[in-house]
Amino acid sequence: MLSKNGQQQQQQQQPLHILAFGDSLTEGYYRYGLAFHPYATHLTNLFDSANIPVKIHQQGVSGERVVPSMVKRLRRLLENNVSYDWIIILGGTNDLGSSSSAEDIFKKGLEPMYEMCLNRVQSKAKLVAMTVIENAHDSPTHARDKNRQELNRMIRDYVANANDQNRVYLVDLDKGIPYHSVDDNKEREQIWDDTIHLTAAGYDRMATLIFDAIKNRI
Repeated sequence: MLSKNGQQQQQQQQPLHILAFGDSLTEGYYRYGLAFHPYATHLTNLFDSANIPVKIHQQGVSGERVVPSMVKRLRRLLENNVSYDWIIILGGTNDLGSSSSAEDIFKKGLEPMYEMCLNRVQSKAKLVAMTVIENAHDSPTHARDKNRQELNRMIRDYVANANDQNRVYLVDLDKGIPYHSVDDNKEREQIWDDTIHLTAAGYDRMATLIFDAIKNRI
């Protein structure tokens, strides 16, 4: 059995490999594309502050839809035989914006991607599924937002009913980064850059939500 110091040295030699996969909200798009601040940046800092070495492979593509582009891109990426300890998936905003149904986004996109990650023979990667945040255009009672809410219900249900609860985790961005329920305009301006995307501080908040959800499960 390794001593505590030996375990720490082994951990230093073997950093966690994390895939951050998604669209513009993973890429850290803000200032209308003139700047980018991926949540992976602050997530790396949070792991560093906890003395947990990590290498985060940031793979966000602005404007990408889950169906079919993101599914195909993830498959190609995983076929490269890169071994990840954690895979973080966020997608659906662009599909919702193009009026795709929650069922199509989930059944044809997110669920196949989740299964792709969990069923890899080469590794036992842990999956982080993230819900989709609000936007400024659609109130919670609007039909389009009801569609988003249904998608989030499917994501939550998938995690809650996963066969291996030690490998599937939920980061509920929908609840952690609200828009319409925020009454303080200064707080909203600090977090939200435009009607869809976040500021650098908003992406840092996303990183904190991810870190808090998985830090004790490393």
